[in-house]
Amino acid sequence: MLHYNEDPRRDPARSFGTLNVPGTKVGAIVSIGLVVICWVALPLARPFILGTGGLGLLLGLILYWKHRGK
Repeated sequence: MLHYNEDPRRDPARSFGTLNVPGTKVGAIVSIGLVVICWVALPLARPFILGTGGLGLLLGLILYWKHRGK
């Protein structure tokens, strides 16, 4: 029996629980909304949210600068 989580058509990298988040402007709005909800509802998670956001920004800028000239 194939469980829902094992469905080969699902991309687990782009889902939050059972909410699929597309890589579009709407997905960005949903993602920002989830971060705001977590920020307000889980005060202990704030250092983690700031840390992952900072590391993501740093990695994104490094990759942008590396591939900008190609």
